[in-house]
Amino acid sequence: MTLLLTPAVVVGAGEVTRVQLSGPRQVVDGWTRTNGQASFESKALLAHGAAWAAYDNILVRFDLSRVDPLRHARIKKAVLRLHVLSVQAPAKGQEPRPLRVGPVTVPWTTAAKCNTPDGTKRSWPTRQQHPNMAYAVRDSLVVSRKVSRKGKLEIDVTSLVERWLYQGMENHGLLLTASPPVFGRPNLGSWRLEFASSEDRQGRGPALSIEFEGTPPKPDTAVRRALAVYPSAALAPIRYPYYIAYYNVPSRETWKQLPNVTMTTYSGHSRWLHGRGVVNLGWAEGGPAKWLPDRAAWIRYYTGVAKNAPVGFCGHESNLAGQQAEWLVAAFKEAKRTYPSRLLAYYFRGEPHMAKAAGTGHIDLLIQEGYLSVHKQFPRHFAIGFEGVKARIDVARKHKALSRQIVMLGHICGLDEYHKGRELTAELLDRRIGELRQYAPEMPGIGFYGVGADPKRTVMCDRLVHKHFVAVAPDVELVHPIFGQELSTPHVTLSASAKARDKRKVVRYRWFVDNRLVAETSQADWTWDLRGEKAGTHVVSVHAIDDLWNRSASQVSVRVTNHRGGGVTAASR
Repeated sequence: MTLLLTPAVVVGAGEVTRVQLSGPRQVVDGWTRTNGQASFESKALLAHGAAWAAYDNILVRFDLSRVDPLRHARIKKAVLRLHVLSVQAPAKGQEPRPLRVGPVTVPWTTAAKCNTPDGTKRSWPTRQQHPNMAYAVRDSLVVSRKVSRKGKLEIDVTSLVERWLYQGMENHGLLLTASPPVFGRPNLGSWRLEFASSEDRQGRGPALSIEFEGTPPKPDTAVRRALAVYPSAALAPIRYPYYIAYYNVPSRETWKQLPNVTMTTYSGHSRWLHGRGVVNLGWAEGGPAKWLPDRAAWIRYYTGVAKNAPVGFCGHESNLAGQQAEWLVAAFKEAKRTYPSRLLAYYFRGEPHMAKAAGTGHIDLLIQEGYLSVHKQFPRHFAIGFEGVKARIDVARKHKALSRQIVMLGHICGLDEYHKGRELTAELLDRRIGELRQYAPEMPGIGFYGVGADPKRTVMCDRLVHKHFVAVAPDVELVHPIFGQELSTPHVTLSASAKARDKRKVVRYRWFVDNRLVAETSQADWTWDLRGEKAGTHVVSVHAIDDLWNRSASQVSVRVTNHRGGGVTAASR
């Protein structure tokens, strides 16, 4: 559907509404020259450059007052269409000057000249005491294109028009130029660049084509639209991007020395731990158990555990096979379906059916019992060794569950408490963690099984976590919005700044709103539609992930108010 000179309308799912703006009734355009000349009535728009003489700039503004963006979810694409009348490079054999297109930040009229936006004593923005119309452009939204031949030219301006229609940026039109800011009579070379204006009798003047798609989201569908849902934005894996588990921390005093541990299981200090940002998962029977005689009993039991667990639960290791193993998987599936925000984990010993359930999203985390060494009170063969650990990792990898598995190393106890010759020293633990990070970097953390009450060994594990997970992670900052900012436009662009360490690169961003994973992108920004959120305080988080799966998080709290229109203004003469 294409609409000319008429407002946009709502269309069905999958359809696109097109709006095109062109002609002198919907476009105001003209050119200015650094020697004081200007024209908003000619049939051509000039962007020429003349060495030691003058340089041209073009102003174009489209009337968006009859466009109704709020009927749609988003802009699919917005294109600026121009017709090139002439083009000539600065010198023979040289590349043409790139055309820069950017949004103007101050109002202007057809009385604009190189030194004033409206023919009055008002001047263009000033830098270092020099006013210049080039300073009235929002540089972060500038688009550049090389113009090499006559005829039709299309420039993608989607991000720019999005800001006008959905994010409250005032529509003061566009500046088109092939020249940087100039003063006096500089020698930037000479070139020719000329476009048809809105006065062109053949209708080749500037046109803006906007394609809208989708219907606006509603707050009551927020969970359904999410890629994943977790217990809380204040806990792992949102506030802390790794699952760092430690079972059986000796005391609260020891906990206070573990800034990098984000999870435990079966602890009696739930309220205290959750208040410190540590996930404490409740216990669930792994079986077999006489009081769980059939599939229905397993489902009732696991759903009940999920209901009563404030954060989630961890299924104890099981010894089930055949039909009983299927019952356990069914119980996890139903618990996750009924309580999607609960974190469901399982103590994993390489069972393919449990890896498959994790790979399909019915189990959030497999905590592998990957003991390298065990306390001497246990048989030596309880330790599966490093090759055994890797074999279980490979089971998860096969079923696409590697990003949902961590390895719980251990046992962690005093060196004199191991079987002779099987001591898990700090040096050996350090090496094995490093090897795991190379063998399966996708794994979202690591774990430790504490046996005994030696706090020094527990703290040692925390320090190794810092070395192998935290210290190597990118540095990330949520640039926009800022903490406490009030947001009221239909859309808001979330943007981050991230820098990977050493020679690595940030390749992935994960975006969260409250306890919901809402998007994964390769670029450092994502557009949030506030129409799909309830008014009030929300927590926004971003994860930056490098090419070796090192990850870090940044988080701010913002306030969403009832959104208003996007600051659309008409093209006025």
